Amino acid sequence: MENRSRATPGSHAPRALSCMQNALIYPLFRTDKLTRWRDRLSSEVGLTADPVDQAVLEFYDSFDWRLYADGKYLEVAGTADSAELRLRRLADRKIQALMPVVLPVPRFPSALATGALREQLEALLDMRALLPLASLRIRRYTLRDEDGEGKTRARVHLEAISLVDADGKRRQLLKRLRLQPLRGYGKAAKRIAGRLEQDYRLQAAGDELFRQALGAAGKQPGDYSSKLDIRLQPDQRADAAVRQVLVTLFDAMQANEAGTIADLDSEFLHDFRVAVRRTRSALGELKHVFPPATLKRFRREFAWLGGLTGEVRDLDVYLLKFDDYRAAVPPGLRDGLEPLRGFLQFKQHEEQSQHLAVQLQGRRYRKLKQQWQTYLASPLPKRPTARDAGKPIGLVAHHRSWRMYRRVMKEGSAITPDSPPPELHELRKSCKKLRYLMEFFQSLYPSGEIRASIKELKQLQDNLGDFQDLDVQIASMRRFAMEMRRRGEYTAAAQQAMDALMKTLEQRMHQARGDFEARFGRFASEENRVHFRQLFHPEEEDRDS
Repeated sequence: MENRSRATPGSHAPRALSCMQNALIYPLFRTDKLTRWRDRLSSEVGLTADPVDQAVLEFYDSFDWRLYADGKYLEVAGTADSAELRLRRLADRKIQALMPVVLPVPRFPSALATGALREQLEALLDMRALLPLASLRIRRYTLRDEDGEGKTRARVHLEAISLVDADGKRRQLLKRLRLQPLRGYGKAAKRIAGRLEQDYRLQAAGDELFRQALGAAGKQPGDYSSKLDIRLQPDQRADAAVRQVLVTLFDAMQANEAGTIADLDSEFLHDFRVAVRRTRSALGELKHVFPPATLKRFRREFAWLGGLTGEVRDLDVYLLKFDDYRAAVPPGLRDGLEPLRGFLQFKQHEEQSQHLAVQLQGRRYRKLKQQWQTYLASPLPKRPTARDAGKPIGLVAHHRSWRMYRRVMKEGSAITPDSPPPELHELRKSCKKLRYLMEFFQSLYPSGEIRASIKELKQLQDNLGDFQDLDVQIASMRRFAMEMRRRGEYTAAAQQAMDALMKTLEQRMHQARGDFEARFGRFASEENRVHFRQLFHPEEEDRDS
């Protein structure tokens, strides 16, 4: 199908010219020769042609489409020697902020010069990297409309646009004519547009280059989100429903695998790890829908995979928190923490490149993926032997969620001011398992009610997580200090700064511990008890409780 529609003879002046600020786009046929258009516009419209040039146009966003979700997109336009980074609004392509940039584009906004563009990108992206969505190369003939004094009043760009793939190969995307008005010369642009539409029967179209480029590159905006959206039916067979959950989690693992191996940003590993942890939770809390041998094999392998990712994730978190660590010590000691930053960066790179990335490209992980995919795609047994496999998932979800809720209540109620940290850690793990069950099965419950319950649980979980994380961080800092001393990096200034940091972390841990009673009291309130009971209490008592 050709990519241009023609206007009918005798068309009136273009409707899009009421406000000549944005460029007008006129699609051309792919078979059109730009040199012929250049020669015709020069001789028949009186435009002055410049030599052909080459331009670069690339589009960027985070892996989870954070700019797109905010109604924006990022482009870099120019040449290999001189380029400009522009944040545009999707609705009207209006530029929100821009700055010169040297190619290649930095992966993180923190590497950009200080300014409005960097501030907006940092606020939107947080810790996520900028990744290329589509790379275009443009062969362009520019023609100028000049007044009697030689001043340019409008420009016409004849563009042949190609998509560049990962191997550097080019594929023609489209050809177009782009009329660019200049401020104060609207009449000149209107005159040219009138000639284009009346004499050459061109018809202006919207500038869809961003979406066209993404489509040609095989990218679908919003195609990845870390949030679960699993649609289940209450009467669905439990083993079928659980497989649906597990397929969703496996897809998330695979989507984040390459970014985890390449260490593009810390969120790839985070989302990969969460998918693994959720899978392990499903295998544990919904064990009665699986054949015993299958359950045993995959629980063992996913436990190995979860352990594989832990060290690098901890180091990622410490590096993400490092600015907070600096702010937590007196100003005069902050520079003393820099050896710790260097040590953490070294260890993270070492663990990532020499251990995690190697294992994720190794035989054991490939075998796990192959076997897991085969199992998930295998036919369901007509007569399942697993106890809960043939039951309706609505009933199984009720039983398992209610059982885990009661465990949370029992463990939480048993904690006293004298309880050691491991008891709070066990409660945290139970809270996490309950939350995963609620997220797996949230489509089976009224959305407002289940979300409110998840929110209440998350507040308790956050408190327990803060306490546990601080406890682990303090132990890790002591271990890091010993390693830095062995490496000759533990200077007197570093010791002073790290001692001050650990003191602050201990104070925060005690604060989190002190907040627990109030947090759990709110979660265990009569109102919440009634709400959870209404949501999950099964008609029959759970025989496995």
